[in-house]
Amino acid sequence: MTFLEFKDLVSKDLDLRLDAYKPNRVKRRIFSLMRRYQVEDLDDCYQRLQEDPSFKESFLQHFTINTSEFFRNPTSFNFSETILLPRIFSENKKVKIWSAACSNGSEPYSVAILIKEMGIAPDRNEILATDIDHFVLEAARKGVYNSQALLRVEDKIEKKYFKPAGEDRFKLDDKIKKQVRFDHQDLLKEKFASGWNLIICRNFFIYLTREGKDRLTERFTRALVPRGALFLGNTEFIFEPSIFGLKKINGSFYEKSS
Repeated sequence: MTFLEFKDLVSKDLDLRLDAYKPNRVKRRIFSLMRRYQVEDLDDCYQRLQEDPSFKESFLQHFTINTSEFFRNPTSFNFSETILLPRIFSENKKVKIWSAACSNGSEPYSVAILIKEMGIAPDRNEILATDIDHFVLEAARKGVYNSQALLRVEDKIEKKYFKPAGEDRFKLDDKIKKQVRFDHQDLLKEKFASGWNLIICRNFFIYLTREGKDRLTERFTRALVPRGALFLGNTEFIFEPSIFGLKKINGSFYEKSS
């Protein structure tokens, strides 16, 4: 079968929005998985997906992005701590934050640490973190990380919120873990809750087509409250944000019009 036929069949069978991802990325990921499992061709790959549950699970995981670290891009988190979050908390009694495509949980936990350091009471914020990968969500809930994930964590923060948990393993403080609720979600096809003051979706747009980005941006904007903010990755940007009712306020931050 051709690659287009394979993609259409798999998209339908697995209910996976492959058309929203960049075509080259889809091809590269599928063929790399085939090489890993020594699958000869697309017909064989499709048959394996029908008959082998473990291969099917690996295929689905192959389309998720599971790398992240605490306080990635420090200037962005500095803006969050000194400008954005103080403004949001000053205007709202309770703040709702959603970390979409949260990967290993380091980004929503980073925000929870910032809020704790700001002296904000725990009951004044709600942090939801979602991802499509069940395995990475399970790991995120445990809150155990290696030194690579903590490279950008200041020494005083590391000593305060992380404890050694074996060779090159560090366990996050339970009080911070309790501030974040993790749930499964497919951003490309499931409905969103609304009323968010801050939506964090970092380094996911870079894998989408222009149309996929636009659809997701529109849905994120609808989910934000007026003056709510969208926080993207440092290499991501929105073409003509005004079309979506957004305005750029700093780097990779966009604010919804009031």
